Amino acid sequence: MIYHGITSTNFLHSPFDLYGIATVLVTVRFVMHGPVQRLLKTLFLLAGIIAFVGGPRPVMANPKELIANKPTLSTKDKKEALHEICEATARNGYFSGVVLVAENGQVIYRKAFGLANREWEIPNSIETKFRLASVSKQFCSMIVMQLIQDGKLNLNDSITNYLPSYRQDTGERVTIHHLLAHQSGIPDFTSSFDYRNTTARLLFEKDEFIKRFCSGDLTHNPGELYSYSNAGYVILGRIIEKVTKKSYDHNLRDRITQPLGMANTGYDSPHELLTKRACGYTHGPFRVQNAPYIEMNPAPGAAGAIYSTVDDLFAWDRALATDKLLKENLRDLMFTPNTSVPECQAAGGRQHSNYGYGWRIYNVIHPTTQEKTRVINHGGAISGFRALVNRIPSRNAFVALLCNQGDPPGSNAVWLTLNRMNTEIIHVVTEQPYKIPQNPPRSQDQRLYQLVCSKGVDTAISWFEEKGKKNPRGGSFATAASELLRSGKLKEAIRLYEYDILQTPNKVWLYRKLADTYIQSGQLEKAANIVGQALTIRPGDERLIGLQNEIRYSFSPKSPRP
Repeated sequence: MIYHGITSTNFLHSPFDLYGIATVLVTVRFVMHGPVQRLLKTLFLLAGIIAFVGGPRPVMANPKELIANKPTLSTKDKKEALHEICEATARNGYFSGVVLVAENGQVIYRKAFGLANREWEIPNSIETKFRLASVSKQFCSMIVMQLIQDGKLNLNDSITNYLPSYRQDTGERVTIHHLLAHQSGIPDFTSSFDYRNTTARLLFEKDEFIKRFCSGDLTHNPGELYSYSNAGYVILGRIIEKVTKKSYDHNLRDRITQPLGMANTGYDSPHELLTKRACGYTHGPFRVQNAPYIEMNPAPGAAGAIYSTVDDLFAWDRALATDKLLKENLRDLMFTPNTSVPECQAAGGRQHSNYGYGWRIYNVIHPTTQEKTRVINHGGAISGFRALVNRIPSRNAFVALLCNQGDPPGSNAVWLTLNRMNTEIIHVVTEQPYKIPQNPPRSQDQRLYQLVCSKGVDTAISWFEEKGKKNPRGGSFATAASELLRSGKLKEAIRLYEYDILQTPNKVWLYRKLADTYIQSGQLEKAANIVGQALTIRPGDERLIGLQNEIRYSFSPKSPRP
């Protein structure tokens, strides 16, 4: 860990310097008498206390690299420190995008890294447009608050006030406040494995999508628990359309982007031509690939379908400090955490929610100085993209990181890298010691694959049982098994899929993977058996039935298919 210290003076780098000076002076006390000697003794005692209590905590450092002690950072120093962090992170391959940092209304650092299009080797630029994913929610919350300011909505209004076709038993209990603060209890459709592989790629009418995917039985009573749900913001987007009688993208343009001159921000559609649009990529444990295609409307919609640039986001940040879009009392509601409810376990299980309306509000605590920095933040993750924005009120600062890489299911290396980078940037902005992000360690998937190839499946499973981390959604071995299939090692891949099913026997997608692999290896009876087991878990599953028909055809005498 390489820390770069920031101190407030060029002379005394720590209380231990004062302690040393006092020690030297007291040792020559024989030439001093009376008040002077008493003063030095007092100084000696005081310096010892400061050194013991307030001295720097030990910091682990690479002995080959120096820890630099710097004075309070000037803008030039901060720019150099920020570039050092961003350059190192981009060099490890897990960051490709644009960074902007501003203080007191002025940009102090703005830089693009990596490629906007890998196939054509077109670099990212300051003008590159990125999908914001869930960072989009703050724009939805702004429009809702504007409608409240206009007297067209009320925080205590229920869903069914505006969407009468929504199921009454839950819709009349869930309010606008619950939706904004993620306290509705409506299940999040993105948590389903089928969302990424099927639902996200299909077109739906908005009301049909809400009925099918945003109307499930509540996971808890509204207003009792924080549980993040994209469904709530999809519903809010539809309510906005019903109240204004305009599409969500028209509301975004009329109420936010046009008044602020945000010409490079809008509601994304993958079917429309968009100049300087970044391509999205998946940075997996074995290679970088084109990200899977997803539709953007009606979902993620208001929950995550906006694109933007770092400069437009800075204009947005500046407006949030004024009454141009919304009065201060309503803006304060957006930036005030709803601490009256606890978080669900999946969100961290903290006693108090840190979510306002479209923003998280929390303290970043420096690991060595223990200084707390209040941050108003939101992140976003969508196929091929990651994003983070931060407002730091105490410094009148703004940080935006936009990235055109994402993680495959079950992995988080890109997301962790971006968050580490974000944290160190905040440390620089707040003049705290910072460290240069290191390359991510070898992933569990890489380790499992290498163990299978070098020492066999049994060794890989033994290592996992002793030291591995289980995927809560199932499929802890799925990525390694997929890579084994790519390498032609079907027998080993089958063993890993079989083990995964034993660990999580209710995950139908794993049965499909195993059945496919059995078919590839010519083990049709085993394929039929595993499909039959899966159908007892989910009768009527179309893909399972398709596999079943394929197996039956393979067993039957060959004849031309109709």
